[in-house]
Amino acid sequence: MKKIDTKKKSILIVSNCTWYLYNFRKELLNDLKIKGYTLILLSPLDKYHSRISKYFKHKENLFLFRGSENPILEIITILNLFSAYKKYNPDLVHHFTIKPCIYGGLIARFLKIKNIINHVTGIGPSFYSSRVKIKYLNKILKPFYKYAFNNAKNNIVNIFHNKSDRDTFIKNRITTKVNTKIIPGSGVNIELFRNSKYKRNTEMQIQLLFPARIIKEKGIIELISACKELWSEKYNFILNIAGEVDKQNRSHLDKNTIKFFYKNKNIRFLGKCENMKEIYKKMDLIILPSWREGLSKSLLEAAAMSLPIITTSVPGCMEIIKNKYSGYIVPPKNKEELKKAIKNFLDNPYLATIYGRNARKTVSDKFTVQKINKKILNIYDEFLNIEK
Repeated sequence: MKKIDTKKKSILIVSNCTWYLYNFRKELLNDLKIKGYTLILLSPLDKYHSRISKYFKHKENLFLFRGSENPILEIITILNLFSAYKKYNPDLVHHFTIKPCIYGGLIARFLKIKNIINHVTGIGPSFYSSRVKIKYLNKILKPFYKYAFNNAKNNIVNIFHNKSDRDTFIKNRITTKVNTKIIPGSGVNIELFRNSKYKRNTEMQIQLLFPARIIKEKGIIELISACKELWSEKYNFILNIAGEVDKQNRSHLDKNTIKFFYKNKNIRFLGKCENMKEIYKKMDLIILPSWREGLSKSLLEAAAMSLPIITTSVPGCMEIIKNKYSGYIVPPKNKEELKKAIKNFLDNPYLATIYGRNARKTVSDKFTVQKINKKILNIYDEFLNIEK
């Protein structure tokens, strides 16, 4: 195979926010820069863009609102994408998150960009919502989905974080199995997220952690409800919430609900935390009763820190935790089973060390950032005919 100069290969990275790229893909961006690719960023330039700007030769602001269903705003986003794709005409475009995948996939194919990666980090409520409006829109948009995700003369690969999301796309005839790969999440740096001195907190008040955005779909309502019942039964623990209200998500909590939670002395709102490793060090148990995930980064990090986990039997969570081995898996939206799992940890403190150790082993075996990024880099090299 003829050796190709990677510096002559331009890669357009498209995402719905730079926060995502900083928190989930900075190691991948660093690997791409080391390999010599010319990287171009197209994303809403939020406050995190300065932290990843060193990886990019060019940066373009993308007009995009994640939760928008306004057709005028969506058209502006599409025109913005079209202009950037025409301007740079990249050798490969890598879309992260669902809107860039759909809109960007359409435009990349229309402009005959040869190499396209659609990275579906989670399918979101648009694919499983019971709302009549969403179901109607999906029927109208299905041909556009198929065009964005199907192979013609282009090299197209659609990456999914879990088998369930991939199968949903295939069942809906949006793509075919041959055009897909399952690469589980963004991986975790197990050298950074390490807690070799982990020991369960037995003298101080027990610390539980909910590490996610404050939206209903993460299961926060049923979690707090379960905790309130345990507090009334005289269990002594603190529920820490590391996340912020995501106002662009339709299921975000209203101000009155948040104010009500703030009044509870057993709940601590930590906000969006920059250094989650330090937060995990202070915790005894991680709880994420999510309704659905792509593949939960917070669970990977917590597991790498040898922490026991309670999560739900949904895609993106149950791939990480094995029930009664590295934590507990409970049904989603089930307060009673969630309460029972928390109670079992509180009553049996020895489980924390055993399950936490097993959780780290699972991450080390399957989910390191090196293993995940190698799979992605292999796609780049194959598409662009790069000699390994």
